[in-house]
Amino acid sequence: MKRPALQFVFLINNHSYVARTLRDTMYSGDEDSQSLGLGDLVGRSALMQIESQIDRSRKGYIATWKAVMSSFPAASLSPSEKLAMFNQGFDDMVRSQKAYDVFDNDVRAMLVSDAADAVIPDYESFLRQNPDKSPEFARAMKYTPRDIHRKIGSMLDD
Repeated sequence: MKRPALQFVFLINNHSYVARTLRDTMYSGDEDSQSLGLGDLVGRSALMQIESQIDRSRKGYIATWKAVMSSFPAASLSPSEKLAMFNQGFDDMVRSQKAYDVFDNDVRAMLVSDAADAVIPDYESFLRQNPDKSPEFARAMKYTPRDIHRKIGSMLDD
């Protein structure tokens, strides 16, 4: 099974490590530190290219989370069916990312924020637009917005 989100997590994780290493090894102009580092040898343009790759990968990552929401606009499905499809897609995304290690706290926080920003506003909007109180909807209502935020927040924890 192909997991595009993990491909983006891999790229973001690794490119962020390289970018941080380059930034940390650039000459800062301190009198105490006059030697050139790896960042100086590679140059700012390479760092900018890597940061651009991170931005592109983040957009792809966000798009994979937006795809989880694809059942919501489907006119042929009932609200409870849409919710059930969302639950399946959401659970699959979280499960696949739980198996991946992101050691950098800043990268982990960025990924969690991107995922939450991609899902929670649309999920809350769906719930407001579908105040269905039928038994089918109640059974399909697996997550509150707070539950989703909590689950996304813990998906990349060690």
